[in-house]
Amino acid sequence: MKPRAVITGVGVVSPFGVGTERFWDALAAGASAVGPIRSFDASCFPTRVAGEVPVAHTSAAWMREHQPESAHAESFSAWEGQGMLRDRKVAFGVLAALEAWRSAGCESEPDAWLCLALGLERALLEDFAPLMQEGQIRWAREAEAALPGVRFRAPVDLTARLIADTLGLGGPRVVHTSACAAGALSLAHGARLIERGEAALVVCGASDSMLNPLGIGGMARLGAPSPRHEPDACRPFDRRRDGLAMGEGAAIFVLESAERARARGAKPLAEVLGWGSTQDAYKATAPRPDASAATRAMVRALERARLDAAAIGYINAHGTGTPLNDPAEVRAIRAAFGQVAERIPVSSIKGAVGHLMAASGAIELAACLMAFQQNILPGTAHHRERDPECDLAIIGESPRELCVDHVLSNSFGFGGQNASVVLGRCA
Repeated sequence: MKPRAVITGVGVVSPFGVGTERFWDALAAGASAVGPIRSFDASCFPTRVAGEVPVAHTSAAWMREHQPESAHAESFSAWEGQGMLRDRKVAFGVLAALEAWRSAGCESEPDAWLCLALGLERALLEDFAPLMQEGQIRWAREAEAALPGVRFRAPVDLTARLIADTLGLGGPRVVHTSACAAGALSLAHGARLIERGEAALVVCGASDSMLNPLGIGGMARLGAPSPRHEPDACRPFDRRRDGLAMGEGAAIFVLESAERARARGAKPLAEVLGWGSTQDAYKATAPRPDASAATRAMVRALERARLDAAAIGYINAHGTGTPLNDPAEVRAIRAAFGQVAERIPVSSIKGAVGHLMAASGAIELAACLMAFQQNILPGTAHHRERDPECDLAIIGESPRELCVDHVLSNSFGFGGQNASVVLGRCA
């Protein structure tokens, strides 16, 4: 028998605030956190609303506020002094990891692995400003401007390094950068390490924030965000959908074998039963119209979990609220689940928190845990008008009380990355 991978700890930083309980309570109440961007002046941008973590600037003081008894307060101050907390995803990831570690009841784990999903931003627009001349970046001015290494002022692995150092993780570190599928793939990677016996404990999940001038401006140029500056900018599966709302935050999990959890008296939150990953090989920012690759991801996840389609009681959809994604995902679900697709409840939390990019799959898996911990399925914020192209059992704005034993979560990313993960209730 292969070791079974179970989730024993979870930590969340979301647009609702810091902490898993706050995140779950808000989703259970059918709340939405999308609103005007406040962390910088977005008045001249085509996109002015987002699911923003409620803090203007991440700082050591803000981190200490949410970790008042943390032994790492001095580290927080040192990071701030070195400019490491300017990148918001760094603070989000560390706070979520500390909550997950504490909730799992872990202490010293020098051999634990870290599998973290992160966005690809490597610098902030403010770092380039002194190098701008006549609309171009003049790299020759770098030494003159005393900005050595500006290209690497926000190294892509910084969050991973700080989490590993803070928790004392001495095992290998892996960073996933597979766009919007990265968070789900990090959990799948961790489960696979445990099943193979390569790791006894894995900290996994994701942290991301593109809520800065460079990130917002880049996404606006792609045309992905909704053109409307309203709290209901993202309306997944709704007939009126016209684009996504960006979001930010983190969700981190502690994974370990069921046997190890039982031996130390830890109570599992869920079991990771299966996963599937495929590639569209189509376009960078549009899904394959026939949804064949996304279908295969779900089928593979079910096969690995050794479950029939009828065993799934809830699907947490990628559901971006864009004109192309939602109907393509519906086609994929219908192809993967056949006739039972008609009756499986489906929802997307992106209307409530926005699209967390690399962290989206992780925070949506954290939302799935509500199904086992509270017997609540999150609703689909701002879904008010049924779309014939999205004719599934979409849960509307109100969450649904229902006891289910198995859930499937989809994450489909830029570049054609697809990931599906199946979680099961623990007895």
